[in-house]
Amino acid sequence: MDGELLTGGGLNEVFKVGDAVRRPAGPWAPRVHELLRHLAPLGIAPVPLGLDGGHELLGYLPGDVGHVPPSDDAALVESALMLRRLHDATLGLVDRRDGWQHPPREPVEVVLHGDFAPYNMVFADGRPTGVFDFDTAHPGPRWWDVSWAVIQFVLALPDDRPRRARLFCDAYGCDYEEDHVVARLEDMIRTIREHPAFVRQRAERHDDYYLELIRYVRGGRA
Repeated sequence: MDGELLTGGGLNEVFKVGDAVRRPAGPWAPRVHELLRHLAPLGIAPVPLGLDGGHELLGYLPGDVGHVPPSDDAALVESALMLRRLHDATLGLVDRRDGWQHPPREPVEVVLHGDFAPYNMVFADGRPTGVFDFDTAHPGPRWWDVSWAVIQFVLALPDDRPRRARLFCDAYGCDYEEDHVVARLEDMIRTIREHPAFVRQRAERHDDYYLELIRYVRGGRA
């Protein structure tokens, strides 16, 4: 395929073609594009440009992909605020129950990103400027995204975890719930072990990493 291969993706080959990104599109792409059009005024999500024979075209978000979670408090707080902005902007779409890759997750409060993490975000000078890869978006409770963000922004780093977890949740405007974090970790372990697309993750035993995080979280509770 013509264009620049964008490296770092775990499941899809994604190409930059001019000022657009061309990537495989699932059956849920029309619903996701509706969501992205709704989010366009925020200026932090890709603009949908169309569907093209099993692929989708999206506007390119310039910046550095956050393969390593930011360690400074300011970036952590700004990421939490970005997630809150995304969630609040979707309140008018929670009645769209079908067409997503995943069914609605009760209790439905917002439309979730589904995988809000540094590897799906772009940064400029260490500050978050945008978020992409909305394939797993679906209606659900806010805690589903918040807990995954805590896992990826806070637990992925070894230091100062309790304080940074509270800092992220305070910035978002919610309580930190260990049970929710454990539930999210358990869901990822099931996905790695059962989902047909997670071949590399199974081979590399990513489930062991998340099991270790569960032991850490439960140990903190004790």
